[in-house]
This record gives sequence, C-alpha cells and structure tokens, in this order.
Amino acid sequence: MNDFVFTINDSVSCHEDVLSHCNKMVQHFEKYPKSKLILDCSLVNFIYPDYALLILCSIKYLESLGINIVGKFKYNPNSSIVTYLSKMQFFNNLDINIPNSLKNLYPHSFVKIQSYNKDNQIDVLTSILKMLRVNSKIDDNVYASLDYCFNEILDNVLNHSDKELGKGKGWVVAQYFPNLNSIRLMVCDFGIGIKKALEEVYNFEEKEALLSCIKEGVTNGKGQGHGLYATSQFIEMNKGWLSIISGENKLDLSEDSIVVNSTPYWQGTCVYMRINTNIDVDYRKFTGKYYDYKEHVFETMFENK
Repeated sequence: MNDFVFTINDSVSCHEDVLSHCNKMVQHFEKYPKSKLILDCSLVNFIYPDYALLILCSIKYLESLGINIVGKFKYNPNSSIVTYLSKMQFFNNLDINIPNSLKNLYPHSFVKIQSYNKDNQIDVLTSILKMLRVNSKIDDNVYASLDYCFNEILDNVLNHSDKELGKGKGWVVAQYFPNLNSIRLMVCDFGIGIKKALEEVYNFEEKEALLSCIKEGVTNGKGQGHGLYATSQFIEMNKGWLSIISGENKLDLSEDSIVVNSTPYWQGTCVYMRINTNIDVDYRKFTGKYYDYKEHVFETMFENK
C-alpha cells in the first residue's frame, strides 16, 4: 500500500514544516504516481492561508507533471477546518468533493486562494486590495504601499513561472487578522525559481541570488529590478516580515535582520509578507520621487464612483 498521508497537526507550525511535508509528498508521487493522497486535518481547527496555499500548489505541481492525484480528505466533523478551507476556495481549486452543506460557503469572502496570469493580474490585484480595504482597518499610506508592492510581486513571480509546468501563472492568498492588526499574504508558483531566472544576467549561487533579488536594480531584464527591493523597504519601515522561498533556500527579512537559511526544496518561488495595518510608512521613499503614488491609487479606486 503506497498511500501518502499528509497530516496537518500542531507540529506544522511554520513554513519550513509545511515545505518539508510538501517535499516528501512530491517525492513520493514522483516515485509512486498511482498511489493515493490522504490529507488528514482531523487534529486541527485552523490552518494559516499561506500554509494551505503551499499544499495546494504542491498538488498542482504534481498534476502539471501528468500525475492524477486522488484520495481522501479526513476531518473532524466538529472542527471548523472544513468551513475555513471551503471559505478559502481550497476545495474548489482541487476539485475535492465535500458535504453539500459546506459548498460555496462565504463565496464573497476576501479570504480565498486564486490563480492569476498576465491577462487578469490587474483585476486580481484590484479585487484583493479592495476587499482588504473594506475588511481591514488599514492606514492609507500602508494601503498605497501594499498596492504598489503587491503588484510588483505578482509580476515578479510570473517572470519566474515556467510556461510549460506552471502554464505562466501564479497563485495568491491573503487574510486580515483584526486581533493582530496584520495581513498575511503569499504569492507563489512552481516555476524556474529566482536563481535560474537571474542566470541570463548574473552568475549567482542560490543563496546569493536570494540576497541579491532584494537589491535595487537587480533584474533579469524582464523588469526594472525594483519590485522586491521596494517590498523589502516597505517591510522594514512597517516592522513586518518578508520571506522569499526558492529552491533549497529561504530568505527572511525583518526590521532588524536579513538571513538566508536552507529549507526543504520548493519547486519554484514563494513570496510571503506579514504587514502591520496600524504602523505608518512613508511610501514615497520607494514608490517614486516624481509623482504621488497614493493619489494615483485612490483616484483609480474611486474613478467609477
């Protein structure tokens, strides 16, 4: 019996834990492509949205290799985990059958996983940010900064996406946590990764590529080399957190430090942000010197009102 059991419990407490589980799952199905997946959430009531996105993208990656993933989802009927994952569109994106009473629950919630590509990138950006604007008490300057950086990250991830495996698309999820005055947001793909994306111009090792991608002007020629740099500046000012995962390394940036550590392998790029909605920033320091980006954002938001 070669079934793979992916158990989510209290031991899954950070991105590295999730990546380790995902990596083992990918290796298993590459070796035993006809086995079944048992996704066991029976011991938990909650999972962070970015953890769920990593799991979903790992399954999508296997499907892109031509592996048909089938199996079971185990849960405690008294737990809220199924309701939560349903709200995030986790099941819809994986075509998982769940009880009819839970289908399409909270269909308009801003907490949902969705894919995007070059054609709908701006629409996805606008819809998510407007939902965050409505549902969170976010400072105007922080909102303008997030609008700018989020768009740059969406574009950046697409530049790393494999046109064959990833079909030129990325995945995104975001959630506001009012008790913490913070937003958790992740954008990821299962593409070529940062090191390979920069190989056309630079001869970086993987750790060096991660440290360099947040420096101003570092680009593979498909962008201005400003997106991740601007995001790193925003996160530092906001006292938030930025993680960039690619290959076997993970960069973590906070107000006080920048470190790169080894991590279980990820087949692509992930950018994670934790943003404080109640800590002001000076968006003009990284959005541009010659026009007011916040004014542009709010004109766009209300132009049809």
